Amino acid sequence: MLPMEGETTREKALASFVNIHWDEYIRAKSFLTQDEVDVLRQMQEESLDLIIHDQDVAARVVLVLLKILDVITTDITAQQFALTRIEDILSGRFDVDPSDATHEVSDTELLKRASLFAADGFVDDRPFLRALESSDLYCQRAASSALARLAVAGIAPVEGLVNWICTSLQSARQTNAITRVAISSLALLLRRGSARPLFGQHGGVGYLTKLLKSHGSGANAQLLYEISFCLWTLSFCQELHEQFMAHGTVALLVEQVTAAPREKVVRVSLATIRNISQDNPDAITLIIGCGLLKVLKNMQERQWSDPDIAEDVAALFTILTNNYKELSTFDRWVAELHSKQLKWGSLVHEEKFWRENAKALEQEEFKLLRELIKLILSDDTEVASVACYDLGEFVRFYPNGRSIAKNLGAKDLVMRRIDDPDADVQRHALQCMSKIMVNQWEFMR
Repeated sequence: MLPMEGETTREKALASFVNIHWDEYIRAKSFLTQDEVDVLRQMQEESLDLIIHDQDVAARVVLVLLKILDVITTDITAQQFALTRIEDILSGRFDVDPSDATHEVSDTELLKRASLFAADGFVDDRPFLRALESSDLYCQRAASSALARLAVAGIAPVEGLVNWICTSLQSARQTNAITRVAISSLALLLRRGSARPLFGQHGGVGYLTKLLKSHGSGANAQLLYEISFCLWTLSFCQELHEQFMAHGTVALLVEQVTAAPREKVVRVSLATIRNISQDNPDAITLIIGCGLLKVLKNMQERQWSDPDIAEDVAALFTILTNNYKELSTFDRWVAELHSKQLKWGSLVHEEKFWRENAKALEQEEFKLLRELIKLILSDDTEVASVACYDLGEFVRFYPNGRSIAKNLGAKDLVMRRIDDPDADVQRHALQCMSKIMVNQWEFMR
């Protein structure tokens, strides 16, 4: 994760630690004992890697670090010191290149190191959660990273960190650095299976989808990858698949595959779509509606350096092709509608289709029609134009369609698009309004 301008980096934090006068916390503040200060000095003089391999010494080091985090709360540098060393112990980032933020120990080694923090089998997460509320971004990053690793090891609660991540994502602005901090810690946390449904219950899929949509393909490739990686991890939780469909996540992932910002982003996006499509006819219909089949056909002709991409492309192409043959024309329109990605160029947005299928929208008290009407206000100008056209054709061919559309509030929404800056939206909104207001539209063309 690249630092923002003015942000404290690991290098700056390490350089500041030499200025901490631990003796002052013995004399003036009575926070530390002489033995604890001696442990801190040993950490400064010897390799932390060597120290933690002595179980007795390691246990003393961890106790001191947790105490600093818990009691010396007004000294930001002391907090940064404790959190940095805790994170170093859990990640194995000791004498490696300070800029290497990707270094991680194995899961087995993580469990071993995390056990140092759990004298009673569990670690108190309250000091870490207090650090997350700090105004210092470095403390937030290190605290969330350390707490995520402790949670993955099963010795720290998950709820508090999930709450903080969701709050951060919910309130984050597109350029807010806390977004990157929250996403990075989430990518770590979701290695713990029990964190996935909990994050989903807090609306996590929706937050990630909104973030993905707001950043778009022009965003930092690493951030796009980490967001997509989190979605991929969540896609292994089958109970969350409905949320992927409801929030329009699938459509965004297809867009991302089409845009191909980076190969690693394409890989996790395809893998996520493949997970969601498993034994899920509704999801398959939705994916077809997003136009992925055509994209996959073109992708089969490319050479990919990652063999997983070629495998996912082949598997998805087979799944979608087999199901596409079974879909009726109306099924394909429904798939487009559910994907919220109405597009010109298919047989479902023509007069013949509506003459034959207008009555099918009366099912479940016009549920599909209500969904279509909502898309009139879409930010995507093509979607809004097609929605206006389809609504107008429904009005033409369904008995008393004009009254039904008016009663469902369609007239007011179409009126709002008549003055749209986009010429196509404006034209189709005017035509749709004419069909709603005029009895015999065919004589008005």
